[in-house]
Amino acid sequence: MNQIENAALKLRDSWNAKAPYEALTGDDAPATIDDAYDIQAALQRLHSEGRGTIAGRKIALSSKTMQQMIGIEHPVAGAIFADDVLQSPAQVQLSDFVHLGLEFELAIELNSVVPPQTQAHTRDSVRDLVAGVRPAFELIEDRKADYAELDPFTLIADNAWCGGVVLGDRLQNWQDLDLNNIPSHVLQDGQPTEETNTGAADPLGSLAWVLNHCSERGIELSRSEHIITGSAVQTRFPTAGDRFSYQMAGQQVSVKFV
Repeated sequence: MNQIENAALKLRDSWNAKAPYEALTGDDAPATIDDAYDIQAALQRLHSEGRGTIAGRKIALSSKTMQQMIGIEHPVAGAIFADDVLQSPAQVQLSDFVHLGLEFELAIELNSVVPPQTQAHTRDSVRDLVAGVRPAFELIEDRKADYAELDPFTLIADNAWCGGVVLGDRLQNWQDLDLNNIPSHVLQDGQPTEETNTGAADPLGSLAWVLNHCSERGIELSRSEHIITGSAVQTRFPTAGDRFSYQMAGQQVSVKFV
């Protein structure tokens, strides 16, 4: 077993055991970002044995504030597994996670296979690849990580902490909407409604970044994969009994935590 496979196995076993998050160290530690994504790819193969095939992709650390906090200059990508995809309205058992964060996103469904290409995807060009758009939650499993001491290479290797997604209903007439400028609302029981806008996460720019990342890694994306494009508001950390909904353009995604 080589260093990449050993590091991936260690991350998979830690995830399955719900062990507290720890950075990879010693011989297991990725020395470069390419090493980190090689470990991630090996980890995804291992996770697919227990979490289903890859059903989508995610972007993390899309904000400059978060990048600066952990010492990286660009976003990172990860995969979503089929068994971790829930439909709204969903109920999530907190005991299935060590420390669960909730993010408020758009999920963009691809209308065709997207092979690697040399010409860069752009905000304008990716619209032609969209089959549908939904409000979505990402379930972030940070396993009680210390955000002030994060190692970005381990975060990449650990599949950017994706614990699953909850998908809402498809937006009607999405083709007529400016996806980077849709007013949206976060509702939490007992809390004032928070108004935001999808543009806070630059969904079309994020989609282009994910597709370009996959091209650079030689990854072909499948038709009907969902790409979640980053949170429009600050991550929430739910407790038992919390209910959230994320609403936009007449549709919503909702979840209850127990």
